[in-house]
Amino acid sequence: MSNTTTETKSFPMPLWLQGIVEALAAAFLGAAIIVVPLAIMWLTGAFADMPISEAGAIGAYTWLSSYGVPLEFFDIDTEQVTGTWWFIPLGLLLVWLLLARRAGGRLAKASQLKFLWQPTVGAIASYMFFVWGTITLVNLDTVIINTAVATLIPGAVFVLGYGWGVLGYFRRPIALAIGDRVEMFSDATRNVSHYLWALLRAGVISLAGAWVIASIAMTVQLGLHWAEVADVYQRLDAGIFGGFIVTVLQILVLPNVAAWTLSYLTGAGFSLGGTVVSPAGTLAGPQPALPLFAAIPTEQNLQDHWWVLLLLALAGIAAGWWFFGVGENHLEDAIIAKIPNHPTAITIAVVVTGTVIGLTAGLLCMLIMLISGGSWAIGELSSVGPPVLLASGLFAAHIGVGSAIGYALAPLPQGALYYRRAVVEEHD
Repeated sequence: MSNTTTETKSFPMPLWLQGIVEALAAAFLGAAIIVVPLAIMWLTGAFADMPISEAGAIGAYTWLSSYGVPLEFFDIDTEQVTGTWWFIPLGLLLVWLLLARRAGGRLAKASQLKFLWQPTVGAIASYMFFVWGTITLVNLDTVIINTAVATLIPGAVFVLGYGWGVLGYFRRPIALAIGDRVEMFSDATRNVSHYLWALLRAGVISLAGAWVIASIAMTVQLGLHWAEVADVYQRLDAGIFGGFIVTVLQILVLPNVAAWTLSYLTGAGFSLGGTVVSPAGTLAGPQPALPLFAAIPTEQNLQDHWWVLLLLALAGIAAGWWFFGVGENHLEDAIIAKIPNHPTAITIAVVVTGTVIGLTAGLLCMLIMLISGGSWAIGELSSVGPPVLLASGLFAAHIGVGSAIGYALAPLPQGALYYRRAVVEEHD
């Protein structure tokens, strides 16, 4: 009798090839989210007699623009650029990041940390090749696109999502490595690093709280004006499938509208071309026939609605309260040690802490404001969204004031007087 076995031998897929497969899966799935609905619309006659090549090009350009690739619209008759489309539906951007995150997590799970560069190189290279191939395969005479920019921007989004997935899988060893490295620093450097990390988290908490407040305000406004929203749906008369597409489109831009609502609550407001909206009032103008925009407030005034400017301070109060509780208030300790007058030292510490938390939150808000707006390249709609610098600056002020209040009130349940005296005695 023979002892040989007949088990089938399996050959593991090389890491670089796994990277290519995962990246292409993310790319094809993402493209399908855009192309399949457009293909159904073309088959049902939504694009009239448009050739399938042009319909495919529209799908490709729509997919690229959702990453933030600018598209220049070109008028063949006048041979001039009529406008630039640059707008990122934040809901769709989140989908692209999650697809890339999935690829990064799966490849991290299949590889050891020291060999992770192999699937990473394969994944990034294949994803960018897919984007480049898409750009070179489609062409519309009425759209101008920079090939290098259009390749790099989706590639950068993929890298961000991919890194998110990898860091999520290896978060424990990475956190331990960083912790061990920080422990090697001097006491002063270690305190600064802990303080900055707590400051960043406080900024994120304040921004997340403000986002929740803005989302609630947006939901309430939609509920109050649901009749107007339904009326626009009826006037569009887009049919079952068309209505479904309009609804999905609005869901994808809801995060953008939440960011605009956040800007509204700061007092800066936002614009939709000629329509300018702020707590002081609305300057009406032409706007897209999306049902969502029927809920834009039109009858508000600052005398009756001044209280909306107080809502974001609640997010700051939460951030300041949390910052005190986390125990990384080294700046306060340093101020108390330098200034002998106790009430003055505490006041300065509270004000400075609120200021730095507000500035951190303002910088984070600036990024959100920047990517939430853009241009729709149609007449007055060449500018949509919030005024980035004004909204971010006012947001920093709201959060700064709220954080100072929260930081000052946080020790009260534990006995503020005893706490402050204990700190002073420690430094005497």
